[in-house]
Amino acid sequence: MIVGFNINSIKARTNTDNVNGEISVNSAPVIIDVERKDVDELKDILSIKFTFKVEYKPDAGEIKIEGEVLYKSENSKDILKKWKDTKTLPSDVAVDVLNGVFRGCLIKAVSLSGDLRLPPPVRFPIVAKEPRSEKE
Repeated sequence: MIVGFNINSIKARTNTDNVNGEISVNSAPVIIDVERKDVDELKDILSIKFTFKVEYKPDAGEIKIEGEVLYKSENSKDILKKWKDTKTLPSDVAVDVLNGVFRGCLIKAVSLSGDLRLPPPVRFPIVAKEPRSEKE
């Protein structure tokens, strides 16, 4: 279970001068490291460090967010051992953590992309007017 989410660093840049045509937007989180941590009364918390990058191609800009997810589990020792041995997390933990990273970082990245005049890293719904029927 995620008990904390911290952003430690944000780097963002735009380079819209040399962009002609469409911009491709790709975003992805990467788990960098996992370590044991005590946070106040919470013991045996896993600090899962991540990088979240939004790339705008061709070289239109970039948003990079670094931070950590604080994760509590009954199996924290096994999770940490698996990380040290294979540099992977158990699938249920990975899904939970990566969903948390996407939620936390996409909110920030949408705001930053607007400031940088870049497309948002997620598609927003578009409301369209329905065609008029003959009865109107």
